[in-house]
Amino acid sequence: MIEANQRNDRSRTLGRLLPADLGASAATLKESPDTRSDPGAARLHAMLEVAYLAAAADEVLTDEEIAFLVANIQSWLGEQLDAAFLVPLFEHLAHQLATDGFAGRLAAVAAILDPASRRTAYKLACVTALCDHDVHDDELRFLGGIVDAFELPVDEAQAIFDELDEAITSSP
Repeated sequence: MIEANQRNDRSRTLGRLLPADLGASAATLKESPDTRSDPGAARLHAMLEVAYLAAAADEVLTDEEIAFLVANIQSWLGEQLDAAFLVPLFEHLAHQLATDGFAGRLAAVAAILDPASRRTAYKLACVTALCDHDVHDDELRFLGGIVDAFELPVDEAQAIFDELDEAITSSP
């Protein structure tokens, strides 16, 4: 396990590779968590769920991991969503995961996201998995599940992962 400072540095490095407008609908999502009436908020909610699922891929999500995920999301979205919003959201997502399983949740998210958003969500999942630079087999299996559920070309998905991994390994 890496130290918090290293993890934060890696998070910032990886966050710079995410789209700058990733959190564009954060204010709308925060104001009205019922995303059915706002496609942008629904897209962001789905992407946050993918990040949550990536963090939960080993089926164990400790309070410390939730705290890191919250800090990462805030860093990547420019702190537009605070812990008071994200922690209950992640609790809700945990309940949905327990009810529907990973495959069910990925299918639900895939139904919300267009092809470009699916690529961004996959990238967000990779960034989440790479933050501690210790990607486990269960996380790799989950990333493969995203590739399947989102119907991403395997070569393209591998190139995305490799680009992110290279950014982390080449950073000081």
